[in-house]
Amino acid sequence: MAFGIDSILDRMLGRANGSVMATQLSNCYIWSPNGNKKHRSSASAKQIARRVVLTRCSQTNHRAAPTLAAAWVEWQARMQPQSNPQSGRLGSDSGPRGLRRGGDTSVLSPVSPDSSAQARTVSQASTGTTVNGITDFSKNNLDCLRLILASIVFFYHSYVLSLVPALAGFDKYFSAHFAVKAFFVISGLLIYRSYVRSSSAGSYFEKRVRRIYPAYFTVIVLSAVALCTMSSLSPAHYFGFGFWKYLCANLLFLNFLAPSLPGVFTSNSIPAVNGALWTLKIEVAFYLLVPVLYILSRRFGTKKVMATVFCLSCLWKYGFAFLASLEHAPALFTLDPSRNIYSQLDVQFPAQLVYFVAGILIMLYLDKLKLHFRAIAVITAGLYLLDHWVARGGLDVFWISGIVLLFGFWRYFGNFSKYGDFSYGVYIVHFPILQILIAFGIANSSPAVFLLTSVVLVALAAVLMWYLVESRFLTSSSHYRQGAIKPPAQPVLKS
Repeated sequence: MAFGIDSILDRMLGRANGSVMATQLSNCYIWSPNGNKKHRSSASAKQIARRVVLTRCSQTNHRAAPTLAAAWVEWQARMQPQSNPQSGRLGSDSGPRGLRRGGDTSVLSPVSPDSSAQARTVSQASTGTTVNGITDFSKNNLDCLRLILASIVFFYHSYVLSLVPALAGFDKYFSAHFAVKAFFVISGLLIYRSYVRSSSAGSYFEKRVRRIYPAYFTVIVLSAVALCTMSSLSPAHYFGFGFWKYLCANLLFLNFLAPSLPGVFTSNSIPAVNGALWTLKIEVAFYLLVPVLYILSRRFGTKKVMATVFCLSCLWKYGFAFLASLEHAPALFTLDPSRNIYSQLDVQFPAQLVYFVAGILIMLYLDKLKLHFRAIAVITAGLYLLDHWVARGGLDVFWISGIVLLFGFWRYFGNFSKYGDFSYGVYIVHFPILQILIAFGIANSSPAVFLLTSVVLVALAAVLMWYLVESRFLTSSSHYRQGAIKPPAQPVLKS
């Protein structure tokens, strides 16, 4: 497996530095009894070489960057035709995060944890591309987009829950369906990238739990306890089986088993305490599915796996939508209690996979897509009009994905999350706040006061949730904890 590594490394930075790098590389190998080197199962030769190259690139002067890039290309090319003695497959990549895509020889894997952002920048500057599919995410508008989407869901629910005629326009101009689907596209883009860049599966799951569960737990428990004061039942009856059923089911993301608390919001049009949380069980399912998709992609190829999952999800989604239409019971909105079983299945986990996979594909091919923003904008607009006039929702995954891509990466608006990411807080707290105001009769007595009060309370609750709960549980590597997101300075390459 080592074939010629010393000569390649010597070419990079001179014989002295090359020898040091070769020594570092040899430490990543173990020797078999017959004297042949075998690479450890935890890291392939390709990953080790990249790690060493990028590490040395960050430790030396930048004049060697073009030579480093050329040496890496040669190393990668010489690795491809060799067979792996442990797996018996041609060009097999046995590293934990190497991803073979389709039938080509490209590999998607994260820059290893011990390589710096500066090293990635040097490599990009010298080659004009990113390193093995890892693109620069330091400048994007996804935090801004998520806050807009959460606000759309909030305004949509302000009418759906209150049914105040003065707010009827919100149902027309704010589409919760669009917002939720766009959320899933963004999740596919960011969550798959998070797994690829994580040092291990355990690290990935830890980051996911820290990001989503503390705030979720706080909202569930606080709502369950505080709403005792609004129940029509006595405390003795309130804290009975119904209370514990709600608490346990919701803490396990099984909101559909117990959407309401005993005697709470019984006079509202919809008695659910927090109906917006139904999407989080789908989000958790995505988290669990990502490692499976990754392993399957390594085994069978990314294009085949993603295309198969995409098609199966479409069959589920449009199949149940068709069955629901035959019974004249389309899913008008998720909280509609009159929906039949087909309408309910039409919006659940398998149906939403199509949007998640679209986000993954954006992440995988972002470097290529960035070269065609204007064309994508025209295509997205055309698909939206075609979907609105002809397909009636059948093409929404394409134009929604186009909007996410264009808004997120075409023009950088600045560091929108400088003071925190409040979108998740807005999403998980707005529903019970609206329900409380409606229960007090504020919506019917004064729609303007209802809307203004709800905006202020939701914003305040989201800010408090971020600073008191969410930010405290983030890992130290989170860019929110590191303050303002600043891309690494571009090095000056000297000839």
